[in-house]
Amino acid sequence: MDQNNRTLQLVSIQHELAMSIGLDLNLAVMLEVFIGRMQQRLSLSAIQMFIRNPDISLTHNIDKAYLSSPQTLSDSDEQHWLNQQIAQFYVMPEQNISALQYEKKHWYLLRITDVGVVAAQRKQVAIENMVLQALRPLLSRLALSCQACIEHQFLLDEIKNRKKVEQQLIEQTYIDHLTGLPNRKMFNLSLEKNVAKALREHSCGAVLYIDVDRFKLVNDTLGHGVGDELLISVANLLKSCVRNGDALARVGGDEFIMTLSQLGESAAEVETTVSRIAQKMLRMTATPLELKHCSVNVSLSIGICVFPVFTNNQHLNLKQHCNAAVKNADIAMYQVKRNTRNNYAFYRHELQVLSDKRINIEKHLHIALREQQFSLHYQPLVNKSGQIIAAEALIRWHSPDLGWVSPADFIPIAEESGLIVDISQWVVNKACGLIAELTQKNVFSALKYLSINISPRYFSQTNFVAKLNKAVVEHQIEPTHLRLEITEGVALVNIDNAIHTMQVLREQGLYFMLDDFGNGYSSLSYLHKLPLQAVKIDRSFITDIHLSSNNRVIVNAMIDISSHFSLECIIEGVENQAEADYFRDKAIAAIQGFHFYRPLPEADFVRLVLTNH
Repeated sequence: MDQNNRTLQLVSIQHELAMSIGLDLNLAVMLEVFIGRMQQRLSLSAIQMFIRNPDISLTHNIDKAYLSSPQTLSDSDEQHWLNQQIAQFYVMPEQNISALQYEKKHWYLLRITDVGVVAAQRKQVAIENMVLQALRPLLSRLALSCQACIEHQFLLDEIKNRKKVEQQLIEQTYIDHLTGLPNRKMFNLSLEKNVAKALREHSCGAVLYIDVDRFKLVNDTLGHGVGDELLISVANLLKSCVRNGDALARVGGDEFIMTLSQLGESAAEVETTVSRIAQKMLRMTATPLELKHCSVNVSLSIGICVFPVFTNNQHLNLKQHCNAAVKNADIAMYQVKRNTRNNYAFYRHELQVLSDKRINIEKHLHIALREQQFSLHYQPLVNKSGQIIAAEALIRWHSPDLGWVSPADFIPIAEESGLIVDISQWVVNKACGLIAELTQKNVFSALKYLSINISPRYFSQTNFVAKLNKAVVEHQIEPTHLRLEITEGVALVNIDNAIHTMQVLREQGLYFMLDDFGNGYSSLSYLHKLPLQAVKIDRSFITDIHLSSNNRVIVNAMIDISSHFSLECIIEGVENQAEADYFRDKAIAAIQGFHFYRPLPEADFVRLVLTNH
């Protein structure tokens, strides 16, 4: 080959390889093109790329024929030799090309500054020195192009990381981390859009405030892990009720809010549609939810408010419309929780009056607890002969501002607010103090016990057993003189925990009575499981029992069931002589009701007991 042709060939090689540099800002792609063309133009039998810079990540799927791993060579000795040569080449920065030989194979190491080394192999015939010299400026140019690719990738990574951080900030600000649902902030934005659209288009929507009933009991008895699982499961169920354009958010521990938009032009039309959706939610929770390690019975209380909200005497702006819708739905939800639970209700104006009353009572409950405004009244229980054999302690509250407040009004509020725990402890200490006083007066030969009502929330406290034992020990009373009345609510979430707690206390001499027997939907299923001493048949079956054959059948059956399980049967709510006469020949242990005695203040009760004693 003459000199001119050789020069043209070198120029051609230089030009083609130079044109392959900088064709892509992806480093791996650019190197693949360059190495592939170099392999073709220089007739290379093998080629490897060794990346030295630890910051470089070649994410592109490069053909292994062009860019292979150090383990590609079939001869492991040759690969080991090559690795050693490259290691030595790294420490000689003044060289950018090194020619080597392994047996009859020719190897060439080409340095790409700040990136790595290309190892090229040609069998038998070596690459001419003129060609190698022609490659030197190309390697410098390739190094610059690689550096541009690296800087470009760093910029892309920085942008990606920044977007990731921005997304995390958005999620932290607007997304509930547990359920993945929008939080209250995001919900408020969505609600404003929906209400504004409803105002523009003269259409109606609805806000649904949804609360998981008895969720506190799940957390207290089964643990927060199970509670979290339950919330996620409920969130997934509620998602299935959301249409396109609607919104669902978690806004509290066990509270969710849903916005349903464009439901119609009249409130009546909206209520019909929303009722169907609410009924669907209640059906979905009618069966126990299967979690990882247990199944949990759950129900929902749903309050509903149709929006836009209009008042007779006030023009509301957009924000006021939204606040009113959420507040009214919340009020309706609390009314459901106080009445039946596992139901839904629409907001009505009279509920606002009840809500204001509830808020006022809760405010004064804090004061009552701090200033000891409560007292205990005692309602005697008698045997069939009319002799007093026991009594039930009943809390009463006289507020200087509110007057006498019915337990039916303040007990549910105390339960919801958590004040019931401190109130219950006050009741325990007060009752134990009276038992100690009556013990000193030696009346417990005729009087068997005093009973107190135990709130499900108080029962679920981890230190419930310890607090009861402390009260018994401090007042030095016999445990059998104090009985604990419970409803099925204490066992509704986790019956195994309830049984364990009751057994521990029973072994220490504290007995349990099941109150309102027959009123709960699952009371019968508990009789053979709970370590009970007695049952009290609910007063709803006793009223006018002499006139109701259905009630007589039910009560007779419950008396027989109690006898079968060797449980004392107590009748409560006896209001007249006819009702009392009905039980004279029945297998019962005691009777309680206004016909015999009303609840008495402590001093009057003590005088009565001492007189009868």
